[in-house]
Amino acid sequence: MISIKRILKNIALYLVCFVATTAGVYAVITLSGEKTLHFDKKQWHPAEPETQHIDPTRLTHALDYIDTRLPTARSLLLLRNGKTVVEKYYWHGGPEATDYLHSLNLPLLQVLIGIAIDHQLILGPEQPLSAFFPKHLTQTPSDGTASLTLGHLLRAQAPLLWGARNPDYWALFYAADRIEASLQVISRQQTRTQPSINFAAAYLLGRVIEQVSGRSVFNFAYQYLFQPLGITTYAADDDDLSRDPMVGFQLKALDLAKIGYLLAQEGAWDGQRIVSKEWVRRLFSKVPFAEFGDTPGGSWVKTTIRGHESLVARGDGGQYLVLVPALNVVVVTTSTSRFALSQDNGHDRLLQLIIESVLVTSDTAGMVVEPELKSEAQSGHQTDILEPNYVFCTPVPQDILDFFNQFARDIASKDIRRIAENYARGYEHDGNTFASLPRRWRRMFNGGPGHLEYVHITKIRIENNRAYLRGSLKYAYMNMITGSIGLFPLENLIKLKGRWRWLGLPEKTALLDRDDYFDAELSEEQQRFVDDCSGPLVGKSRLYETDCFAETFQLAGGGRELLAKRLQPFLQGRSGGHLHVTGVQGNGAAYRVQGYIEGSALGELRLPDGLHIVKENGAWKWQGIVSINFK
Repeated sequence: MISIKRILKNIALYLVCFVATTAGVYAVITLSGEKTLHFDKKQWHPAEPETQHIDPTRLTHALDYIDTRLPTARSLLLLRNGKTVVEKYYWHGGPEATDYLHSLNLPLLQVLIGIAIDHQLILGPEQPLSAFFPKHLTQTPSDGTASLTLGHLLRAQAPLLWGARNPDYWALFYAADRIEASLQVISRQQTRTQPSINFAAAYLLGRVIEQVSGRSVFNFAYQYLFQPLGITTYAADDDDLSRDPMVGFQLKALDLAKIGYLLAQEGAWDGQRIVSKEWVRRLFSKVPFAEFGDTPGGSWVKTTIRGHESLVARGDGGQYLVLVPALNVVVVTTSTSRFALSQDNGHDRLLQLIIESVLVTSDTAGMVVEPELKSEAQSGHQTDILEPNYVFCTPVPQDILDFFNQFARDIASKDIRRIAENYARGYEHDGNTFASLPRRWRRMFNGGPGHLEYVHITKIRIENNRAYLRGSLKYAYMNMITGSIGLFPLENLIKLKGRWRWLGLPEKTALLDRDDYFDAELSEEQQRFVDDCSGPLVGKSRLYETDCFAETFQLAGGGRELLAKRLQPFLQGRSGGHLHVTGVQGNGAAYRVQGYIEGSALGELRLPDGLHIVKENGAWKWQGIVSINFK
């Protein structure tokens, strides 16, 4: 007979197994839904580095650089000779994860226009835009748009400049007539650079393809480009994929690499002609040259990487498509950043390390030789090797930057007294105080000399002598054994005697961790209105909701239906959509509202210009403007 104790033990064991199995199944389903569950396996024509004349040691150095210096990296692919040598994913990346191309939409659409010309749907780049948009150009012949041609769109060159630095983009996004608004942006480009020209040109090129083909630009791309290349991203009606031509394409990292390889092969793919060789050559013959490290975003640029002529298309958020024809190399990187990264964001250095690993094969002697490497002194670029890599999602004052540079040098010195000078005597964080700093840093250095690897700042607010920071910093975790792989949240600073010092996160500043701290100060009545009516503003229906809109509500040339139409594709099926009000400016009885919607598929969606709140019959209501002036 089995004892009661044995029975209870078996029951407990079964329960543990059941819970573990359920948790495992839930994790698989969740990660699969997020497209982050994957095996580290090359999908397309896999090859080992040695077989493609790539130095494994130097390649490992480049991969280590991503792990330690590029916190926003999402993927890296390296193709040589049509073989996948590297396919790596980071953070929530994976082979099934898609990313918005943003600035890289334009290079893709240039290929699609070439395909349309090959199929005689378009006469050529000299064809006037009036042939595609006669209604809009006839209505406004005196504003400079009448002389525009397809070539003006194909030659558009401007960085992404996402967010508040690019107000024109949001005017385009919310515009009732996006064609007219985009044409005016292109027209103004002839007299001064427009940050939003990238979006305006890409949107108009997409509409041109729709006009001449009679189908959406996404369906056209799938039939004539994606399907022949084995790209299945737009093969089915996937609700997760936006089909808004203003926002553009979402592609997997490998999809982008295949398009790069197609261009490297001058439009041929497995013996099939996808786009004419003449079009690819014409496209690249008109590409401007820029010094490496100073390449503008938005379209193709010629530059030199470690002595090799290269073609680079990049977005300001960290998306790169790089072709090195002489080496038969294609490199793709994608990023998690929703903001423009700083000029010195680490990606240029990564590309240099990758190209350094590629060996040059001599056609005459059959020998393998290494590319000549220039030292920093020879290249004329002086770099502080102790300076951490910076990733800023918001402007950071120079004196804060100077503080981190000095902090990095003091850490490298391993001098506890020098390090302690970076802390205020009132420092307090997680039980650590100024008095406990020597013990803390000796423990940090137990593994050997360390250094500060990167600083990632997502938010900063400076009030008098206080600086409130949000983000993270990372130490060399192989040596500094305290902390989770050397990664720590940023703390707050205080300026004492003209020098910034760590203040920590004392209890009295705990309220700073609230998201709404960085939002505008609203009256209790206004805050209650925003809480109650933010859902209806973004198109969410609620039971028993009161009417949140003024009777005459008009915004960007349309009413609340147009606003919901613009926003809903990027908010459907997401638990986010939280409204942040960052500014309220009174103007008589109306208050202009500035802010953004957090949690959309595009990241932060800025509120449209001209949004107001007004009192109507004693209650606050959303109010807009009659029209937006694009001049």
